[in-house]
Amino acid sequence: MTTSAGNSYDYRIAFGVWINDMRTTPLPLDHWPAPQFDDETVDSIIRTMDVQQAAGFNMFDVWGLFATYGWPLDIVSAIDDDRRRRVNTIINAAKARGIKPVLGLGTYSWGYDKIIEANPELRGKDQTGAPHPHAMCDANPAAFEYVKRIIDVVLGEFDFEGVHLESCDLGCCHCPECAGKDGMVGYNARINQKTADYIKSQWPEKIVYVITISWIPPMKHFSPEELDQVVELSRHVDCIFDQGHRGFHVAPDQRREFIPRLHSAYGTSGELWLYPDAHWDRGSYFLPYISRAGEGLKRQHEDGVRGCMFYQGPVANPGAEAMIAVGGRILADTSRSVEDVLSEVLELYYKPKTTEAHKLLLSIFQRAEETYFSHWSAERFAQMWGAPVPGEFMLDQHLFTTFPGPATYLKEPSLDAEGRKAYKAGLISILGDLPKLAGQCDDGGRVERIQRGVIVTSNLVSTVQFCMGEPL
Repeated sequence: MTTSAGNSYDYRIAFGVWINDMRTTPLPLDHWPAPQFDDETVDSIIRTMDVQQAAGFNMFDVWGLFATYGWPLDIVSAIDDDRRRRVNTIINAAKARGIKPVLGLGTYSWGYDKIIEANPELRGKDQTGAPHPHAMCDANPAAFEYVKRIIDVVLGEFDFEGVHLESCDLGCCHCPECAGKDGMVGYNARINQKTADYIKSQWPEKIVYVITISWIPPMKHFSPEELDQVVELSRHVDCIFDQGHRGFHVAPDQRREFIPRLHSAYGTSGELWLYPDAHWDRGSYFLPYISRAGEGLKRQHEDGVRGCMFYQGPVANPGAEAMIAVGGRILADTSRSVEDVLSEVLELYYKPKTTEAHKLLLSIFQRAEETYFSHWSAERFAQMWGAPVPGEFMLDQHLFTTFPGPATYLKEPSLDAEGRKAYKAGLISILGDLPKLAGQCDDGGRVERIQRGVIVTSNLVSTVQFCMGEPL
């Protein structure tokens, strides 16, 4: 097993997810994931990297640099001069900051829609035997040739230092030669092993890690046989990430026993993260979860977890900025107190002029978290979602829209009527305190942005209460 000396995570990955999730301006009418790759995308990513560098992240992982759902058949036409310039700008910016750039790569799904449409014989089968909308079939050798072609083109031209393989987020093939033969875990392990081996054979210095998302249903754990398959895969990659969107595939109470069996590192995405929605105004919420995320990272490190894909967001939002700044510092030194790290971050970015202003800032961030998350109920989540408190939550659960959606994070199962009442009271308390910071910080407008986010959130809570017939 790969272990780190001291208290740091080895793989401190700033996980940007898609290129516009970090965008500092919204894309309200775009389908998810937004494919725009313009200078605003690049500038926003570099602003995020500045926070990552100071926080101690050592890798940056992002998807959508070349394609979202569909690579072109020839692969190379996805890369025009503007895209080449922008990709290289991002890669060079990461390297200049001591951060390794990582290529996000779908393995048989995510990116193959156009290839499948032009080559129907490559289309996989879903669990009912029907044609799969997104996944290729490994029984046809031509499928892997397309995977290799993408790898050859991208790694042959661009200096990525790592590759993130993801084979099942959009599903995988269940034909008799794929998951029908090896089972979901065995099949995904097999095609990722084959892909990792190919990358390592051509570029042995590249870091390669695999994500187990959707290999088994939510809230299920790997069986003993499946754990053996994961162990075999670990011989071929540098880290295996069991992110935990709706529960971990390796049961948390089995981590300490299982991790030493691996020949690679084991990683997660922590225990809690907000997935940003590019449809939303970037300043329309203020939702830090610093204590819960930080304490989760510390506990997992004690279990032997050595990798974290820590979700990023728009640094124009003061809550998202603080999450990145604190998260990276905890990953770099899990012995530190979360409150001490937050205090350091507030000193750096807000430059309070007095001890009283610093204490009030600290209180505002802590209260903004506690007044929302303390009203979450595992029983309510289990009743409505069939799973307890999630790892990933969203402002709006409807990603696949082409308009800004409803604030579902203010409704059940996240908050019930009592929770909404208490949350609004907490927000009003924060609004009452924010004017006390006027002229007390050299913060670049951050306090003003906090106020805006809290005002908009208070308005949304009141709107939900009104529509639900609850007292305001």
